[in-house]
Amino acid sequence: MARNRIARQVRSSHHPESDASERAERDRLRNEILAKRQRIVAELENERGSKVLTMIHRHEPWEGHRDYLTTEDTESILGQIVRTAPEKPIDLILHTPGGLALAAEMIAMSLKAHPGRVTVMVPFYAMSGGTMIALAADEILMEGHSVLGPLDPQIGGLPAGALVELLNRKPIEAVQDQTLIQADIARLALQRTRNFVQWLLRGRMSEQQVVQVADFLTGGYTTHDTPITFEVAKILGFPVGQGLPRQVYDLFETCQFGNCPRPSLADFGK
Repeated sequence: MARNRIARQVRSSHHPESDASERAERDRLRNEILAKRQRIVAELENERGSKVLTMIHRHEPWEGHRDYLTTEDTESILGQIVRTAPEKPIDLILHTPGGLALAAEMIAMSLKAHPGRVTVMVPFYAMSGGTMIALAADEILMEGHSVLGPLDPQIGGLPAGALVELLNRKPIEAVQDQTLIQADIARLALQRTRNFVQWLLRGRMSEQQVVQVADFLTGGYTTHDTPITFEVAKILGFPVGQGLPRQVYDLFETCQFGNCPRPSLADFGK
């Protein structure tokens, strides 16, 4: 496989004769991989008549890890959306464990505002903030094995819903001040996230469904890494379709995946 070849090439460059030759090898590898990705993206754009964007969190052989959704992703994606003609469809290939809530919200708002049709393609997983971005699309393309995830905020690594519930289970005198502050932040984060998800869903299902689905996604009824499969997404009323273009998987063959954080560790809502 191409990604195995990439890994072998990277390992072989760990003992170069000089720093200059190591840099040259990394530059050559980078240019080769990026050129291949550009060809794949161009083929997909020609086939679908769309502007193809990618947000794939992975390890690049020539740089450090891109482990989760950050403001750098926001700057890149928003810039590309702004430069896309209003009537042109957008296809976003999305693979992420999630990340910063603000980054996810900004990308979701920009996609929702795009006048042309927006499709988010999830070949493997788009958890937490990735799911929020997906909900901004007119269509979410998945496979039978693809998964989305809950949107309950995590405050200092703790589920917001659990922090709020703690105050109902213990007398306030028995709760530390720091925990009280965290619980108050959790309450605000839950309210904000629930309202935002309702805004994303509104107009695509009945108001009753909007409230119920937003509450289910944000309320902490399951663990943060609980998978929402294609079938579950259909039941929830998400605009999902099954089957992704071949080029999406061709693109992933150029990626080398390192030790990305598990989706359960995504720092959503910090």
